[in-house]
Amino acid sequence: MNRAYDMIVYGATGYVGSLVVQYLWTHSPPALRWAVAGRNEQKLTTLVDFLDRSQSQRKLPHIMVVKNSDEDLGYMASQTRLVLNTVGPFCKLGTPVVAACIEHSTAYVDSTGEPVWTQQLAAQWHDQAMANKAIIIPHCAVEATPPDLMTLLLSRRLRRPLGPMLFAIHHSWTGHSGGAIESILAGLETYSLRQMMAASAPLASCIPDAGPHRPHPTAPKLLPVQRNRFLGDLTFNPSAVADQLVVMRTWSLLQRYGDRTERYGDRFSYHGYTAASGWLHAWSSFLVMSVALVCIVLFPPLRWLLRWLAPRPGTGPQLKPGEKHFVEWKATVAAADGSEESRVLGVMRMETDVYSVCAILVSEAGLTLLQVLEEKEEGDSLVKKLGGGILTPASLGIRYVQRLEKAGLQWKVTDIKEK
Repeated sequence: MNRAYDMIVYGATGYVGSLVVQYLWTHSPPALRWAVAGRNEQKLTTLVDFLDRSQSQRKLPHIMVVKNSDEDLGYMASQTRLVLNTVGPFCKLGTPVVAACIEHSTAYVDSTGEPVWTQQLAAQWHDQAMANKAIIIPHCAVEATPPDLMTLLLSRRLRRPLGPMLFAIHHSWTGHSGGAIESILAGLETYSLRQMMAASAPLASCIPDAGPHRPHPTAPKLLPVQRNRFLGDLTFNPSAVADQLVVMRTWSLLQRYGDRTERYGDRFSYHGYTAASGWLHAWSSFLVMSVALVCIVLFPPLRWLLRWLAPRPGTGPQLKPGEKHFVEWKATVAAADGSEESRVLGVMRMETDVYSVCAILVSEAGLTLLQVLEEKEEGDSLVKKLGGGILTPASLGIRYVQRLEKAGLQWKVTDIKEK
């Protein structure tokens, strides 16, 4: 594939986009041929000028002005091997970018956290992406890369069919970006309640012909609050729908195309939560979030108020010097046969804030995908095996985890015994 660029960061001047550009500037291979793209040339120039010029061995990224038109998006996709997209709301702006990449057989990763959009994307575009050998990997940020990779790691440890998996996230608070708030509101305005409920079904984003799915009878009840002896007190996680959608799509891809030892099995199910400091905190957090969500859904004027109060799109939390942040994920799963000797606990942690984690995850997904594309051998990843389609972060395989390790991801999987 002879193209001008290896990677173009689209939406480079947004809050997450600018973090991605800064990360790539300091962590990508010096030989990377890349560009930053967006609608505003002046903002793009300011961003590039902001990069540290002391790294004399690196060439500054080129600038590409790209309007939200089929012509401009098609030109962008034709000029690069991979588009890294951070422009949201994806339910309004994402599909034309994906369509352009599929048309030109260009690889694609993004930072979306919008499950209804990706569920519809998978249903409508997977076959064409496979036919055109276009690798499309949405959800490469905090929603829902960590649970997807965690499941892969736990499965590799057990090497047998999995039962129900419990997953929890815990992180320091930084506040929301304007883009995150706008994406939530855009989703509520774009999709009906029926569409949102359909996307939350466990198999909503699974590929056809994945085989039967018979969740283990010991799967936890669908309660908003749980107490687990391995993970502690757990409360409702608004990102759990996106996490489940991606993890279960990986399940279906492995069931259909993976080797027997890689499959999660027909008894596997995913259940995502947020870690709570206690039982009272768990319930109070759930009730407050539920009331807020119901009010926003039922009373449209509140959405206008939330937009007015929220940070402007393209802006986000400004961290103070010396602030310490973290993001930690934990999960536990047992073998489907329920044997006491076959349960594992996984822990992942990064010592930085949530939005920096997003930038690292999506950047390293793009760099990993470029690395996979350069290999002539088939390799052991689904990305290499399938060569196209609407895929998932775990489709990149263990190489993605290894790159994240070098970027600061700490992870450990241990065997635990039931008492």
